[in-house]
Amino acid sequence: MKKVISKKNPVIPGTGVCDPHIHVFNDRLYLYASHDAVPDARGFCMHDWHIWSTDDAVEWTLESVIRPEDFFMGPSDCCWAVDAAERNGRYYYYFSDGSSRIGVAVADNPGGPFADALGRPLLDGNLTPTREYDPCVFKDDDGEYYLVFGAPAWCYGEGCGYFIARLNEDMISFAETPRKISLDHCGDDKASLNKFGGKYYLSYGGFYAVSDCVYGPYHFMGHMASTIDHSSFCEWNGQLFQAITVKEQTEMYRSSGLCYVHIKENGELVTDQMIVEYGVGQYDSDWNRIEAQWYMKGENVRKVENKCLFGFCVSCKEKAVLTYPKIRNLNNKTGFSVDYYCVGGKASIDVMAGGENGRLLGTVRADNPTDSFEWYCRRNDFFRFDTLLDDVSDICLVLRPESGAELWIDSFHFITEPAEL
Repeated sequence: MKKVISKKNPVIPGTGVCDPHIHVFNDRLYLYASHDAVPDARGFCMHDWHIWSTDDAVEWTLESVIRPEDFFMGPSDCCWAVDAAERNGRYYYYFSDGSSRIGVAVADNPGGPFADALGRPLLDGNLTPTREYDPCVFKDDDGEYYLVFGAPAWCYGEGCGYFIARLNEDMISFAETPRKISLDHCGDDKASLNKFGGKYYLSYGGFYAVSDCVYGPYHFMGHMASTIDHSSFCEWNGQLFQAITVKEQTEMYRSSGLCYVHIKENGELVTDQMIVEYGVGQYDSDWNRIEAQWYMKGENVRKVENKCLFGFCVSCKEKAVLTYPKIRNLNNKTGFSVDYYCVGGKASIDVMAGGENGRLLGTVRADNPTDSFEWYCRRNDFFRFDTLLDDVSDICLVLRPESGAELWIDSFHFITEPAEL
């Protein structure tokens, strides 16, 4: 199987793997993507689809190349956007036949091989007034699945828009007639539907809108500033990720990237421009600061908006663990410094190398708790390492607030001894 090691965004560079939809199956992250085939193409030239997977968002494995001739389509250069879902132990793959039809395939494994489930389109372009392509499948909290598809009226004309319909348990037929989603915005590219904090989020081309009901109406919220093309979201290991389309050589030859997503109290979605550039799971101890919310795995934590100093912190009220894998350039670092808040009681922060049960590098003790999370209550403490570290190491922060205490971690950095003048 082909493997790629990611060093920054895009995660699988130089391959044209784009329009990503990400899902977690069996504790592994899967990326279902279109494939721009020709670097200097004047228009979209897409002969097949790709499925990639990873267990760390850094090393990626090509699971399958799916070809349209294996489905009702036959050979095509219009293998447009896709999505996937699992139900009752089987995996369903929804694919676009250009901008006109949607098909569905099925497999016993998330990486395939997939077989055409119907031998014909699920949507043939005649059921609704919109263009029936760019499928997104969404699972609600009650176990019901929905298919979202379509395109905006400004692109294709009157009657077009995003449509939604609940799927039958067989996942290859509809339980209801598709209905148009009410959206107070003109729309953009392929839609993605997710649910965060009890709210439904409809996203498209970097824009997003929010509703209390899966069918809408959706109220426009803004743009995420992470991509202007296809994207999707998933939660994995206590972190929220966005898969984004990244332009490489041209608008017709694109790739895929990943970034973290944070949610403000008012429901706004926030990304970090530094992570949009460098990607997730990438850490360098030479950085001036590593934000706490950039963890790859978080146990018993939640991200909270820091309204005093802007940005976000990571909060816990019981023992919690934050993991930052493969931090680079550690072999010349001599200490560790952390910015934090501690309210209502004492706490400690154990810094471990090599994982939660690895080597203890040192402990920060928050022995002077404050009574609020105001900016002037932020504390900074540091310690020196007893020995030098390996150049690359997993670093874990084990957070231990006392009963009744709440600990917020803002950021941390590694100390280098100042050069002699």
